[in-house]
Amino acid sequence: FLAFFGIACLLALAVWQAIDIYRSEYAAKQQATRQSVEVAHGVLQWAHAQESTGQLDRPAAQALAREALSRLRYSGGEYFWINDFDARVVMHPIKPELNGQDGRQIRDANGVALFVAFAETGRRDGAGFVSYLWPKPGSDEGVPKLSYVQGFAPWNWVIGSGIYVDDVDAAFRRDALKLGLWGAAIGGFIAISLLLVSRN
Repeated sequence: FLAFFGIACLLALAVWQAIDIYRSEYAAKQQATRQSVEVAHGVLQWAHAQESTGQLDRPAAQALAREALSRLRYSGGEYFWINDFDARVVMHPIKPELNGQDGRQIRDANGVALFVAFAETGRRDGAGFVSYLWPKPGSDEGVPKLSYVQGFAPWNWVIGSGIYVDDVDAAFRRDALKLGLWGAAIGGFIAISLLLVSRN
């Protein structure tokens, strides 16, 4: 009984540790995404300053911001997009065919009008996270994604970027399996040791 109890405790500890690692990694990715969007938001502020000081007119300042942000990448291939408060797509570097489209008509596989959610979050809350499905580059199949968006009131724009949640989930399953195997191995060793001691 003590052997089985010990194994159960070790497996429970392994699961708890895997969940704790998952939460930490998820929170870290959320934080990194938020900070990246805040940096990109600074690009909008910089471009708007060119307009405010009279160096550029608004169309030129906005074109400068769109061009700069379309080229920005972080964490390998993560990118930024822009839509406005009316959910119209202003700039999307991965799917340029969306540029200028009415985003209210764009929904994911679950029926979520994601650009409407982006616009509402940026306009109403100033900034926040939005969950939806979106295909990875080179694929047409939507996978869970969590994006952070931030509004830019002077131009009625919203800038955002996101993380694919399935990557985090896959890492969690991989870590949970490793910890579970280690827990089972240690538990088995303890069980055999207790069995030999009890026989002696």
